[in-house]
Amino acid sequence: MKWRVAAIALGLLTLPYAAGAQQNQVPVIDGPTYVMTYVEVVPSAAAQAVTFLKNYRDAARHEPGAMQVDLYEEQGQAHRFVVGEIWQNRTAVKTHEMSAASTELTQQLKSIELGPPDIRIHQAHSVTPPKAPNPGDTIIISHVDVFGGNTGKLIALLNTLGEASRKDSGMVQYDILDEVPAHTNHFRMLEEWASQAAWEAHDRAPHTQAYRAALMPMLGTPYDQRLYRVVN
Repeated sequence: MKWRVAAIALGLLTLPYAAGAQQNQVPVIDGPTYVMTYVEVVPSAAAQAVTFLKNYRDAARHEPGAMQVDLYEEQGQAHRFVVGEIWQNRTAVKTHEMSAASTELTQQLKSIELGPPDIRIHQAHSVTPPKAPNPGDTIIISHVDVFGGNTGKLIALLNTLGEASRKDSGMVQYDILDEVPAHTNHFRMLEEWASQAAWEAHDRAPHTQAYRAALMPMLGTPYDQRLYRVVN
């Protein structure tokens, strides 16, 4: 009897979260699919990793369904990378996962990686038209994670932020991506600015500060914003 009471109590406790998660479900779009792969290797092998990743990037760009494949290196952490990819649809992503370029990179990284690559698949929530990044531009990649019941509030904040940010001076690319169906409460933002000064001005702008202030009470993890450069 005690276990039944405990089970019922646990169910009642989880109902608000379940209801919030159900309410905030986002349909999967059968269209452009954005993939971000986080790679971290031992610092002494950073140059070796660049070679492996550039070979992968160049090969993936020629695969069917590839729209864009770019490589970014974290500034101040030269052993950490992000591969940003756009594919025509999720079927193209699945086909690519079995390609020679993917399997070869997985094998090459095993001896130098600090952990397996972290692959995150998204669809566009609000994006600018895809274009190759400019060498020398400032790249910002952020991860935003809120408690499930706050997803609707986060979406409203992101919509306001995206609209205002795309009018900021020096904005080159501003993409807000939703990690669905895996985590509808996880978003990633990929920003490209013509200079670091332009990015800093944007980060201090009233609309960005208002977004950060409203976001803080909802965060499920600390706000993660990182600075990158394009690897040619």
